Amino acid sequence: MIIDSHMHLINSKCFDKATYDRLGQTIPNDTDIDQLVKWMKEAGIQNCVCMAQDMHKVWNSEFGECAVEDAFKKYPEFFVPFCSVEPIDSAGRFSQKNYDYVEDKLTNCGYRGVLFTPPYGQFHANDPQMYPFYELADSQGAVVQYHHSAAGGPTVLAHTKYVQMKDLNDVTFNFPDMKMVVEHIGYPFSEYLFTLMVNDKNLYTDLAMLYKRPFWLTWNLVLAKEMGIIDRVMFASDFVAANNDLFSENPTEDLLEWIDFVKFGMNKICANSGWPLFTEKEIQGILHDNAARLYDLK
Repeated sequence: MIIDSHMHLINSKCFDKATYDRLGQTIPNDTDIDQLVKWMKEAGIQNCVCMAQDMHKVWNSEFGECAVEDAFKKYPEFFVPFCSVEPIDSAGRFSQKNYDYVEDKLTNCGYRGVLFTPPYGQFHANDPQMYPFYELADSQGAVVQYHHSAAGGPTVLAHTKYVQMKDLNDVTFNFPDMKMVVEHIGYPFSEYLFTLMVNDKNLYTDLAMLYKRPFWLTWNLVLAKEMGIIDRVMFASDFVAANNDLFSENPTEDLLEWIDFVKFGMNKICANSGWPLFTEKEIQGILHDNAARLYDLK
């Protein structure tokens, strides 16, 4: 069985059309939650860590906290819910309202973590105003997840200067016991991220959106293996919807293709390149065991 460690749910009504029109961006369509679960289960996925994405500070939008709430209520055994907030408001001040929201979700509603997206909100992960959120997550044993990677397409206000790994180094230094996940293996700063992971056993990462770069991805996982942190790398999809971004009209087929690449494709590249092969245990760790350990999933 497979665990998807990072997947976004949306409600299109939570996006600001005027902002998206001005930026030349398209608001994605809603995905029926029953259809989504069907796609995933057909691909062998047993659990999905789901979240929205707060982007009020610059984009006046969020993916849909209500979508996460509805999905978790309907499929509590399938979804592992995260909340998502921006800790700093549009005036650059600590957001007490968002802090209170996160506290409620983590302590009263069964949520397992919180997502922050520094480049979209144009703030730094080591901003002191974020530290109360870290203290809260740390005290609850919750996971702090980051989109802390460069944008794969046009930057559109998601500035790379807000995803420098030195910012996260301050966070790991000050919160050595806090559970953290950096999405997309910190693209393109993966080697720096792996160095942080060597120094912090509570820091994990995922492979979302990288399967179309098979050689780059495989080489970086060879480095992760050599650096001894391959047991904290996890399979992930991102936003699953038919005919959206990397997905075809049948997302189950895409998910199966990516899973097959992890199972067999990476080792084909390694064999042809003279690189070390991944063991069955390491592959099973990426697809299931590492996320199961982080989230205590049976």
